[in-house]
Amino acid sequence: MGESTPICRCRVLYLGSAVPRQSKDGLQGIQEPLRSLYPSEGAIGAKGIDSWLSVWSNGILLENVDENRKQVTRFFPIDSLHYCAAVRQVLIPERGNNNPEPKFLPLDSPFARTPRAQHPPIFAAILRRTTGIKVLECHTFICKREAAANALLGGCFHAYADNSYARQLEGGGSGSGSSNSVYGTIGGKSNGTGEGWRSRAGSTTTLNSVGVSRQAINGVGDAYTVKN
Repeated sequence: MGESTPICRCRVLYLGSAVPRQSKDGLQGIQEPLRSLYPSEGAIGAKGIDSWLSVWSNGILLENVDENRKQVTRFFPIDSLHYCAAVRQVLIPERGNNNPEPKFLPLDSPFARTPRAQHPPIFAAILRRTTGIKVLECHTFICKREAAANALLGGCFHAYADNSYARQLEGGGSGSGSSNSVYGTIGGKSNGTGEGWRSRAGSTTTLNSVGVSRQAINGVGDAYTVKN
């Protein structure tokens, strides 16, 4: 358990993060932050940082290069994950409203199933800061393909579930931040380069055994809520 395991790695456009204020839970929690980060005209008007986003068995690793061509990495421990979803921006016609507010719905929603070049898939993750004021922030990533957004979503779910199950086995409870925890950092395994990358298939973890639930919204399932 001392070694972290790579689950998936995808090229993304990182749009930044925003604090959810109206709501912090479920699909509703990402609506306000995504409206502030994602341009209404779609991906054509998006300004972000070309990045690699990786999900490991103990967290999420964001890698990019700054204006001085210096490599920058940020790591989010998996137990800081509050909610994540693979969504697309859609406009749902409303009677009597000629300017409906854009909504971000799961990719397998009837309104978001049709691929749109203007509005590509988005992976959104609400994460709790691990330093300073520990507020929740919604981090937003534009993906090139639905498969990438869904892979990030599934990877986060399995990493959180496995991590919760392992802590239960160790009797570690639900606390985090211990300096000797094997779940807090990736350590020196990746060196920020993704070396040693390998695929991981399958998981035998059951949802009910680890205190993690799948959020069903109007019968669609491209979103997971973790009980943090």
